[in-house]
Amino acid sequence: MWRICLFIATIYVTFWFAAPVTTAAPTNDLLMLQLTESFTSVDKKIASVAEKKMRMHLWYLSEDLAALPLFSDDVSDDDKGAIVSALQKEPLPEDLRRLAPNQIPQFQNLSVVQFVTRRSLNLFEALRLPQEFLAAAVNTWTERADYSAAQKTVHALSEVLTKSDEQRQLLYQVIEHHRKLLPTSPTKRQLIHTQADTK
Repeated sequence: MWRICLFIATIYVTFWFAAPVTTAAPTNDLLMLQLTESFTSVDKKIASVAEKKMRMHLWYLSEDLAALPLFSDDVSDDDKGAIVSALQKEPLPEDLRRLAPNQIPQFQNLSVVQFVTRRSLNLFEALRLPQEFLAAAVNTWTERADYSAAQKTVHALSEVLTKSDEQRQLLYQVIEHHRKLLPTSPTKRQLIHTQADTK
């Protein structure tokens, strides 16, 4: 019990409190994995068990969600700029909703930017987020209405994305379903009709 409490107090509790912050999830998951790997020098068995469990939940380090820090107020402009540049990278050969548990041997010295590719734009397409601000200087984003609107939409995902893997998969399905039902710029009347049709 003492060994488990030591791990919880020194590593886990910080990330547990930060879990509802969707925009910080990729950064926090990666940092927690790195700290857990380092915890091997304190308690190899506890670190191994914790890391194995965490590797089963690598949703936020997938290409689809790795760009979430773009909408965080706690991420520096330089880091956001690096993510924007990474959006030009070729995607992985296989389109995975989450990384395979053993796909990455070690997480030390990695950054969230390394998980971002062109496929990360799926997030923008699925949620119908504007992309024009990506071409603007990062230090002007907070003054832009399109960025503020996108940020508000992403922040609203916090509850859905942090509760369970099942809800996360359901979210993907619901978003895809509604994208097919709605036109590019739906009117209020069209939204009401779509709601009625899907009940």
